[in-house]
Amino acid sequence: MSTFGFAGKSKRSFSGGAELNLTPMIDMFVILIVFLIKSYSTSPTYLTPTQDIELSQTESEEGAPDKPALIVGRDGLILNGSTIVSFQDGKPSSQYLRTSVIPELRTVLLKLKEVEAEFTGTLILQADKGVEFNVLKPILKTAGAIGYNDIKFAGVYKE
Repeated sequence: MSTFGFAGKSKRSFSGGAELNLTPMIDMFVILIVFLIKSYSTSPTYLTPTQDIELSQTESEEGAPDKPALIVGRDGLILNGSTIVSFQDGKPSSQYLRTSVIPELRTVLLKLKEVEAEFTGTLILQADKGVEFNVLKPILKTAGAIGYNDIKFAGVYKE
């Protein structure tokens, strides 16, 4: 007599389950968690200077906040990739230096201020180290008159 089997079939015994190797799976999850932790950043953003400007050196390790960056180079004023005012020989026209106000910059900053959801009055200024201060004065005055009173100068960290 046969025991609980079909005629002509061999008996197979099951050990109760398949064996699963957990080591590779745990390794994969550890690598994934490390990658996610490293890619998550709560620190401020870092600015990438354009090729046309050379930033001054700084000893501050503080990163730049995520705010609009106004680039002052020898060719002109650039905000969000578009040129606002062109310079001649590294300086704006003498009209801007006399009046200490740049109307084109004022218009663009007012539009930017309206668009910002939470306006804090912070503006990042990336100025070429060869730009004279009398060129920066009308820029600072124009930005300050609109409400950008917290102007942060960007620089290259000196190691």
